[in-house]
Amino acid sequence: MPDQVLEREEDLRLLRAYEPVLHYTKGELFFPTAVGGYVGQCSLWATGSKGDLTPIVPAGELTLERLCEEGVRHRDRRLFLRFVEEPLGHAEYVRWRLVPRERLSNAGRFTTVGVFGRLIDAGFRASLLLRGKVPAGWAAAAEKTYRERLEPDVFTYYGRVVRDGGYVCLQYWFFYAMNDWRSTFGGINDHEGDWEMITLYLAEHPDGPPRLVWAAFSSHDYRGDDLRRRWDDPELRSEQGRVVAFAGAGSHSGAFIPGDYLVLVDPPRVQPLFRSLRRLQRLLAPWRHYTGSPLGLGLPFLDYARGDGVAIGPGHDAQWSPVLIDDETPWVRDYRGLWGLDTGDRFGGERAPSGPRYERSGLVRASWANPLGWAGLLKVAPDEDDVAQTLAERISALEREVSELDGKIDDGRTALRGLRAEARSLETHDYARALAERRRAELAEREAALNEMIAARTSLDEERRAHVATLGEGLSPEPPEAHIRRAPHPYLAEQDRRTRFLRLWAAVSTPLLLSSVILVLVVSPLALIIDIAILACLFIGVEAIARRRFLSFLASLVLLAAVVALGVGLVLLFLKHWRIALSLVIGVGAVALLIANLKAIRHD
Repeated sequence: MPDQVLEREEDLRLLRAYEPVLHYTKGELFFPTAVGGYVGQCSLWATGSKGDLTPIVPAGELTLERLCEEGVRHRDRRLFLRFVEEPLGHAEYVRWRLVPRERLSNAGRFTTVGVFGRLIDAGFRASLLLRGKVPAGWAAAAEKTYRERLEPDVFTYYGRVVRDGGYVCLQYWFFYAMNDWRSTFGGINDHEGDWEMITLYLAEHPDGPPRLVWAAFSSHDYRGDDLRRRWDDPELRSEQGRVVAFAGAGSHSGAFIPGDYLVLVDPPRVQPLFRSLRRLQRLLAPWRHYTGSPLGLGLPFLDYARGDGVAIGPGHDAQWSPVLIDDETPWVRDYRGLWGLDTGDRFGGERAPSGPRYERSGLVRASWANPLGWAGLLKVAPDEDDVAQTLAERISALEREVSELDGKIDDGRTALRGLRAEARSLETHDYARALAERRRAELAEREAALNEMIAARTSLDEERRAHVATLGEGLSPEPPEAHIRRAPHPYLAEQDRRTRFLRLWAAVSTPLLLSSVILVLVVSPLALIIDIAILACLFIGVEAIARRRFLSFLASLVLLAAVVALGVGLVLLFLKHWRIALSLVIGVGAVALLIANLKAIRHD
């Protein structure tokens, strides 16, 4: 027991020594809070197999201890908490809106994508009526309860320490009473309860204290290596030696660089089509400057992680209140349900999350069970000295393999010479020719195997030589960003110079496009195609003018007209003079093949 107490004290000391600083966006309504007070305001429910809801514990009677008991008792049922019993009514909501508070400015997300993306977004928002969603006024009621009944001035994190593979993993779990990204900041979803996490990775040293080497933030749409930054990466901000994270407004997702992040969500059923259309557009118009979604397709959302609001952590007025958790913390271990309202949303975005240890399915989270693998660090040694030791061990193993192969090669060579002598002897006698042919076949088979063995031995020896040279010269350090495949960066204003006209066009274009459907439906079939073409050119042309890409639009239009004209011309020519048309197609194919072959020869 004393050892466990000392270990917990050491864990808490490490967590406090490396506490991160979180910067929020102006207008943020919810900050990290304690789960005990939140649970005390909640009711507990169970969802049946047919979607029927059963109350388990009414609001006001739930505690963390009771939550654990019910979690064990109903472990085979789908449980969820409900923080808000009733959303605010219209009058109360209006009064809530009039409360003076800091608000986010410049929340114009529709200027980031084209008119078709805005049209898809309108359909997506309409789909919320058919999917399960958090009702209107829910976030306002959650904020009112959070501000009046919880402790909004106490900022809690739940810290966990894991020692694995030479690393000390410091996990900082933050719980928010509400994710109001959709209702307050125009994002993709709202849901009660929100768990976010920062993990800091320290390299253990037997002769001294551990050293910070990596930081990873939970983030939208990023996995593995892309979640982490090396301590010396200039994109990883720090204050007084503490890691700095920028929390998304309402979403609370972690960002390394302050700014507005464009999140494009393709509807799941048409993702392959969108990818194909984007590749086709890049092929036909390679001169275009593509930002975000090239076709203006996808659902546009901005995650505002500006860092211009409240800051919590060392060096700031707002400080952290830490709480240690681990696998034996009762509420972490025993409650596998959701930490807020279960809307039953088929897409999952409007459903509350599960706790820090579990997924919604009840399985253990990868970030909890495997902190190194979650951030792609299983393959990364905590210290460069470990890399040199690994190479030295590999060199020793290679030398053993090469030595073993040398012995097998000597034996194989001796065997081959014996087989050849046997075959020659048998070939001198007519009655032994069948045996000679078998010997020759065996000889060829063994010779091929021996050649493969010699090639393998050469390859292993070359690898050994390379590793020896590397150790002699010293291993070149990797740049901080070497592991990153897809780095999240803010959507910069320079990428899309938004004008007042663009803002106005973004607001009116979707209603105009929908209204134009009426015109298309009442015209004659012949005029239908012409009207659709004119309307498409009109809308895309105005979009191009608004985005200052009119010349690019004209070039694309000319290219499209040329392709259509060429296609129509070939069809007409084929109908009247099919031999000439076929000859042209074959000739073009032959020229293309000749060019490809000449390029291949030049490359060789």
